[in-house]
Amino acid sequence: MTPRRLLIGLFASALLFTGISGAAGNDLHAVVGPDFTIFLDDGSGTKTSHLDPGVFSLTVDDRSEGHNFHLLGPGVDVKTDVEAVGVKTFSVTFVDGTYTYVCDLHPTRMKGTFTVGTAPPPTTPPPPTTVPPTRLVLTVTSLAVTLRTQGGRVVKALRKGRAVITVRDRSATRGVKLSGAGVSKTTGVPFVGTATWSVKLVKGTLVYASDARKPVLRGGRVPVS
Repeated sequence: MTPRRLLIGLFASALLFTGISGAAGNDLHAVVGPDFTIFLDDGSGTKTSHLDPGVFSLTVDDRSEGHNFHLLGPGVDVKTDVEAVGVKTFSVTFVDGTYTYVCDLHPTRMKGTFTVGTAPPPTTPPPPTTVPPTRLVLTVTSLAVTLRTQGGRVVKALRKGRAVITVRDRSATRGVKLSGAGVSKTTGVPFVGTATWSVKLVKGTLVYASDARKPVLRGGRVPVS
């Protein structure tokens, strides 16, 4: 071989080697199974957490008939079959965003994520809705005991949860009491005045009545669901 042909051959080999090295940077390797292992890396052994956008070759080594590898995200949705065992290669194109890989049979136990490019910030879930307490008025006089809403309506049914009850005891010879549905409260017979009870109602029946001095005042029963 002449020196000129030798130089051309060496130069061509260098270009080929350079091309292979560049492609290797876009090679991804995934393993799933045989136990509850699921993993994605670029061949370095370090779990992938971030990639640049582009076209990648993904080789999946599926080692279990009880698991599969499913990669999904913006523009990508590829997976192996659960019953299949072996090596399968996919060509995938990643864009800016977040990608997730899971076993479809065990998505909460076997999963991973990585970002590509400038991924949008994670969304902040809205704060939990706080349900205001039910507000009631419980009144006892020498003639009657009543349970009403703040608007003055007779209470016929209630939802479980927090309740704030304004108690108005207008009788020196009777008290007022609540029982059932997780509540046990009483003002006692001697008490006269106003009190506030904060309670937590559970499913059942709420009973309101007066503490006895004859004649006994008829109270009521309210279902709580």
